[in-house]
Amino acid sequence: MRHPLPLLAAALANAVIAPGVAPSAVAAPPVPSRASASTVASSVPAPAAGAVHVPHARAKARHTHPRTRRHRRRSKVIMPLRSTRGLATGRRTARITFHGGRVITAPSHVYLLWYGDWSTTPTIGIITRLVRELGWSEYATTNATYGDGHGGRATIDVRLGGSISLGYSRGRRLSDAGVRMLVTGAIRARRVPLDPDAIYAVLTSADVRETSGFATRYCGWHSRTTLRRTAVHYLFAGDPRQQAPTTCEPRVASTPHGDAASDALAGTLVHEIDETLTDPDIDAWYDRYGSENADKCAWTFGATHAAANGAPSNVQLGNEDWLIQQNWVAGKHQACALHA
Repeated sequence: MRHPLPLLAAALANAVIAPGVAPSAVAAPPVPSRASASTVASSVPAPAAGAVHVPHARAKARHTHPRTRRHRRRSKVIMPLRSTRGLATGRRTARITFHGGRVITAPSHVYLLWYGDWSTTPTIGIITRLVRELGWSEYATTNATYGDGHGGRATIDVRLGGSISLGYSRGRRLSDAGVRMLVTGAIRARRVPLDPDAIYAVLTSADVRETSGFATRYCGWHSRTTLRRTAVHYLFAGDPRQQAPTTCEPRVASTPHGDAASDALAGTLVHEIDETLTDPDIDAWYDRYGSENADKCAWTFGATHAAANGAPSNVQLGNEDWLIQQNWVAGKHQACALHA
């Protein structure tokens, strides 16, 4: 059984707002200074040996694989479905390299934006506990193997910033633009703060369809936009219980929390958080196929043990067992892992 590292920072106490209740604005935590980027213990491996870091655009074009250049122009990066050709062996083993973009090194607050009706599922409580315990965990050290080219490393200080309910403010069908507008609208309304180091997670209930391909092309994705000249990093993840039980849930008989969709959503959320921390602007860390760290390990879980209810699990966060997809560890010996 894998045990998490001792907590190095006090857990934030954040109340989750129940669906259907008019929420008040989330109190904005102080935005950390860029100068106070988190420092990871020296036992964490250094950024990938031989990583490509070319500061000039001309040099970057000369050394970057053509597929990588296309990757840099994407507006979002998707998490593959459970069965996809994108998980072929060659894509699993290709080295991941650095392409000069930004990595989130300062403490990162995750804001949960609950869209739709979540009143009949245990998902809100499960996901909230996950985010509260993810930071400073042993699993989080996998991201600290990714550097920014200036001595900084992707933060392991991930915190729950707040949680708000959005109801069905844009109906039961959401486009990519609609997801973006939910995030920017919440910021403009001061329900969540504007923070360039934050991650805004739009989580949709089972009856909401993301029209660009949820359940048919992807299980989740992350992207970026700007607001008031400030970078905004956000992600989408949907409850798979109605639309994607065969494509976005792990193939297991039972799950640690007894709710397959909630446990699957937890895995998708961690997948997208990992990628946002290490490749927030889609120009930092990815391989020659355009796959980011979590993509390279999608739907692989490594060694498992039995949770309290007998379900397979592979990570312990706080006092709970979880079944989380592995993450790609950079460095000299690159591979999928559950800790660095």
